[in-house]
Amino acid sequence: MQASPGRLAVVLATAAVGLELCVSANLLTWAGIPYVTDGGPLPLKFHPGTDLLVAAAGAALAAGQLGWLRRLPSTLWVFFGAVGFCLACVLLLTGTSNTIVLLDTFLPAGLLAAVLDRARPADLRALRRVMQLLLAANAVLALAEMATQTTLVPLYLNDAAYQPHTEDFRPTALFDHPLTGALMMMMALAIAPGRGRSTAAGLVRLAYQGLIWAGLIVFGGRMALGVCVLTAGLGQAWRGGRLVLARDPRAAATLVMAAAGLVGCAMLFAAALAAGMGDRLAGHLYWDDSAQVRLAQWQVLGEMDAPQLLFGTPREALLDLLNRLRLGPGVEVIENFWLLMFVSLGAIGFPAFLVALAALCRWCWQRTAPAGRALLLGALVVASSSNSLGRKSTVLVCLVAATRCAAAGGAPSYRFRAARLPLSLQVAAA
Repeated sequence: MQASPGRLAVVLATAAVGLELCVSANLLTWAGIPYVTDGGPLPLKFHPGTDLLVAAAGAALAAGQLGWLRRLPSTLWVFFGAVGFCLACVLLLTGTSNTIVLLDTFLPAGLLAAVLDRARPADLRALRRVMQLLLAANAVLALAEMATQTTLVPLYLNDAAYQPHTEDFRPTALFDHPLTGALMMMMALAIAPGRGRSTAAGLVRLAYQGLIWAGLIVFGGRMALGVCVLTAGLGQAWRGGRLVLARDPRAAATLVMAAAGLVGCAMLFAAALAAGMGDRLAGHLYWDDSAQVRLAQWQVLGEMDAPQLLFGTPREALLDLLNRLRLGPGVEVIENFWLLMFVSLGAIGFPAFLVALAALCRWCWQRTAPAGRALLLGALVVASSSNSLGRKSTVLVCLVAATRCAAAGGAPSYRFRAARLPLSLQVAAA
């Protein structure tokens, strides 16, 4: 019999995910909490969701005692060990300034995975509903912000509130950045309500997906939108192909619905453009200055000296490197988390970081449904185009939650009618 992590632990973990979806760095800064600003006591440097996840892990340990730890999968032990090694490297080689990302972005994701590893299906369904509700609410807020051309929570840059120009306006909703919002919409699509058998369930699913797609467009993430369109197209083609091979009578209806979905997405995008909601996205569907800067940022490796390449770069030295790049190719920040983590950890610590991330991704892959696996791959591609995972961020915790609860109440599976298939296809289907 599998050991449950305890009801309190799962409730605390669900509440933590809710905070991660509603409380951004902008909101904390607006409230006067020095979460990302200089100064302030150490406890205020951690996200409230992180605090709740630590409490959730403590509750799980108290409920299951040492048996809970013994039953954790090896992938999570590898994750915690690799993160611990990275922390040791940072503390010994570059100081405490680079530890906060590991402690507030990666460690909480592992704690959530540990709590949800043996969670009951009912608890996962509850988590899924909470995420659906909050992600849909953020999409509504994004649409309202786009319509009014103002953000609900001020966007802060360098400790100062920033209001973007109208032509560059993108909503943030309750997230810390528009690109974070676009990535969150990807998660929302992966955990959409099930198809069900009733007309009402189908209408709810359709309305939810339409809202999320609209939110994805107004957040303006080119990479996220492209990955979602590609994933949706391939997913429908795969599902329709399986039904055709199985000679299922639903195959024709599925292919028709897939074509209707593509037409609907095109009409939605056209409507968003007509309403002025996707102007920035449409205006940047090419190789612009932002894409050029993402290529030029790799020049930071040539600016690093041998000790920095080997042991990592302290925060003060990294700021100096960026000042040099700002005067040259105009690079303000490093917008690739792989590069940023290598610059921070160096050749000694970076392999351990790769092991930690691979272990966590393997756990997610083993504990989710096909929709969650598609989300995991797509999210890594999208996150690689920004520094979402190289700074304080709620993205990784929410990604772990979304992949885990994607297996609860997901789309129904379809079995092959193997007797009607050639032998070679029967083997492949098995």
